[in-house]
Amino acid sequence: MARVNRWHVKRLEHAARGEMVEIPQKDGSVKRFPSSAVQDAYLSAYALALGQAKPVDEHPMLDALRNSSDPQWRTMWDDLLEVARDDPAEDLSES
Repeated sequence: MARVNRWHVKRLEHAARGEMVEIPQKDGSVKRFPSSAVQDAYLSAYALALGQAKPVDEHPMLDALRNSSDPQWRTMWDDLLEVARDDPAEDLSES
């Protein structure tokens, strides 16, 4: 049986994670999301800003961003949210 050292385990863990977004938290932990979750979180933030979604529907990444120990993560989509509040989408429905 082959001997597995710490280096091999780390390599296997890294390969299993694939491309991940790692967001450091205030409590010292790290929240990890697949890179594909960024788009879903962005759309969730936008829908919330437009009032098209309820807070219970928000993507878990948004909570991780708010609780990040890094100010750059915490303010990542502030500009988006401000634009959405200041310039809501035009209503194209026929009345």
